[in-house]
Amino acid sequence: MLSKNLIWLVSYPKSGNTWVRIFLANYLSKSLQPVDINKIKSSTISSSRKVFDRYSAVLSSDLKTEEIDNLRPHVYIKMSEEENRIKFIKTHDAYSLNDNNLPIFPTEISKGVIHIVRHPLDVAVSFAFHSNISIEKSIQNLNNHKKTLASNKKKLTNQLRQVLDTWSNHYLSWENAPIPRLLIRYEDLLDRPEEMFKSIVEFCDISLEEEKLLSSIKHSSFNQLKTQEDQNGFREKPIKSSKFFRSGKSGAWQNYIPKTLALEFYEKNVSVMKKLGYYF
Repeated sequence: MLSKNLIWLVSYPKSGNTWVRIFLANYLSKSLQPVDINKIKSSTISSSRKVFDRYSAVLSSDLKTEEIDNLRPHVYIKMSEEENRIKFIKTHDAYSLNDNNLPIFPTEISKGVIHIVRHPLDVAVSFAFHSNISIEKSIQNLNNHKKTLASNKKKLTNQLRQVLDTWSNHYLSWENAPIPRLLIRYEDLLDRPEEMFKSIVEFCDISLEEEKLLSSIKHSSFNQLKTQEDQNGFREKPIKSSKFFRSGKSGAWQNYIPKTLALEFYEKNVSVMKKLGYYF
C-alpha cells in the first residue's frame, strides 16, 4: 500500500529552495552544531540522474527525455516505498503531465508541496549571477515558454532535463496542482523567519520544538551559509558562478534592472505578481 510520505520543495531557481532545505536539515539533525552544507542528507533533488538510475530498470543515458519523463512517476513511487518516514525532494520543474497523461509528481505518494516564491526581478538578478549571463538574458529566460534546465543534448549532465516554462506559468502550475500546498515567500522568510519556518514545520506534521526552531534558523542564516561556503566551498555551486550564497537580500533588482525593462516584465506578469504581492 502506498503512503503519502514525499514532500516536494518547489521553486523557480534562485528563489530560496536551498535555504529551506538547509533549515530542514538542521531542524531534523540531532547535532547541536550547524549541518555541513555539503552533507545535506534529509533531501534530494527530483532531477538527479543518479537517483533516477538507481530506481529505474533502464539507465537514463539510454533514454530520450520524453521516455525519462514517462518513467519519473514510477521512480518516485519506488522512492516512496523505500522510505519509512517523510522524504523531502527539491524540484525546479513546473508541474506537468507526461506523454502517458500522468503527473510526473504522483499525488498518491505526495504528502504536500512547500512552494517557495521570490520577487521575479530579484530572481532574474540572482539567476544572472548564478549562470554568468546578462540581466537582459536572465529576464528573457523568465518569460520563455520553452525554458528548461539541463537540456544540453551534446553531453550527459548529472541532472535530468527540467521544464520550467515562464516564471508565471511555473507558479500557476503548482498553484493548481492537486496536492496540499504551503506557499512561502522568500521576503517573508527574511522579515518573519520564526513565524514562517514554524509554519513549515507544522505543515510537515513534524513535532515543534521552539528551542530547536530558533537554533535551526540561526544555523541556516545567510551569514552562516556564506561562511561555510567561503571556508569549504559548496558542491551545488555552478562552475561559472563565483558564489552560490551571494547576497541573500530582497529588492536588489532596483540596483541592476533599468525601470523600462522592469516595467516591461511587470506588464507581462502582472496577474501573478499582484497575486503574490509583488509590485513594480
